[in-house]
Amino acid sequence: MNREQTVSVIIPAQNEEETISAVIAEAKKLDPLEVIVVVNGSRDATGQIAKDTGCFVIEYPQALGNDVGRAVGAYHAKGEILLFLDGDIPIPGQQLLPFVTAVRQGSQIALNDLNWSARLPIRPHYTTVSKIATHYLLKKMTPDVNSLLAVPHALSRRALEAIGWQNLADPVVAMAAALEQNLSISAPVSIDVINRNKVRPVHLSAEEGSPFPRTTSRILGDHLAAIDRVMKTAGPRGGFTDGWRDRPFLETYVPAPGSRRVRRSAIVPVGEERATIAEVVASVRNVADEIIVVANGADRETIHKALEAGATVLRFAKRLGHNVGRAIGAAHSSGEVLLFVDGDFVIPPQDLIPFVEAAEQGTDIALNDLQKLLDLFHPIDAVSSVKYFLNMAVKRPDLLNNSLTAVPHAIHRRVIDRLGYRMLMLPPLAQVMAILAGYSIAAVHYVDVVGPNRLRPEHQRQNGRLPAFDRIYGDHVEALHYLLSKTDARGGFHDGGRDRQLIETLQRRN
Repeated sequence: MNREQTVSVIIPAQNEEETISAVIAEAKKLDPLEVIVVVNGSRDATGQIAKDTGCFVIEYPQALGNDVGRAVGAYHAKGEILLFLDGDIPIPGQQLLPFVTAVRQGSQIALNDLNWSARLPIRPHYTTVSKIATHYLLKKMTPDVNSLLAVPHALSRRALEAIGWQNLADPVVAMAAALEQNLSISAPVSIDVINRNKVRPVHLSAEEGSPFPRTTSRILGDHLAAIDRVMKTAGPRGGFTDGWRDRPFLETYVPAPGSRRVRRSAIVPVGEERATIAEVVASVRNVADEIIVVANGADRETIHKALEAGATVLRFAKRLGHNVGRAIGAAHSSGEVLLFVDGDFVIPPQDLIPFVEAAEQGTDIALNDLQKLLDLFHPIDAVSSVKYFLNMAVKRPDLLNNSLTAVPHAIHRRVIDRLGYRMLMLPPLAQVMAILAGYSIAAVHYVDVVGPNRLRPEHQRQNGRLPAFDRIYGDHVEALHYLLSKTDARGGFHDGGRDRQLIETLQRRN
């Protein structure tokens, strides 16, 4: 057999005596060089059955934890193509062959195509959200759920060496490494391993102190670890742009002290909004006692109309960048409740009142409830996915895709007084800071801000990318960077019982 064609099949297994024989039998139909079964923590006959079928069995009395068996098998594998299976799901050999064939024909990684699961007309599972959001944050511009998390998948020897066998213990980190190095990745066939996966207690029981089942917590930690890897090389924004924010200006900006205190302030950042600003101010006047228009890089007509409508206008000759105006407006405001809107479209007063009333009645941050978007797009849209993932990372999945990124929203003065107004420059970061500080946050009312949002140059593709989306992704990566700085590289989520010491021991042998 041509060495370039040789296949090593790797099967981690624990207490799989009912299925392991069938899994091995189907794998052998590929005429592999070897079938490696990594038996760990088994209390049944799994190991003996594997030995009786002529497999190379590596046995550990202790459980190795999620995915470590894959890394151990890869460490020992001799083939030029590595095919990874699980011990509990027998898959016919003819369905496994396309993975091997794809690698033989030039793919360095061949994944199971599970994108159908993201297109189902249902709200996405936490794992689906994690996969899609992480792919966007790793700069893969497709709503992709295909991952080294799922079997079957195959790797070339070259891919294994580029990724590092030890990283297969962290499949999402391994995916990040593969994307960093531009390895060619295909998904040649779809095999439903989701509905065939054996349901175990860790899939169902909620972890103490967490809103998630134990398996979901581990998968969330895996995705955060992959993003942490990227931040260590690409910086706290993951290499995404900052959207022309003038951070130095805001860092040194000192607002004039104010004395007047009102119930409600409204903050309206504007650029060139001459067509809408008068109506925006007129609508907000029905809700707020104080209206602060932050004109940064605005034209004279916009400023004139805002003044004529009775707003207080803070003028800055240059454009300060996204959300800097919110921070400056908050610094100048005197209200107990701060309402934030944009100057480019009008929101009726009846749709603004629920936000300020919620903040007055005890909600520290009242968000626009945009969960309807989860029922409109399948797969979940890019921006919703990263918002939802961030909320899951701070253990607030109940917030869904709702975020301070979207207006309108209201914030009580006590939040600003404690956390500072500058945080508002980065809405996702402000949201994480507020949640970690224990403030109450809820989505209180729906206002459509997608339809009326004005198309701008940053919403047009440039070199295949959307600048607005890149800025939003960067904001969320920066918020995750803050979260990980306050917890650990996994955001405080558990590691799935992975035996890291074993990996280190094998590494020392090389």
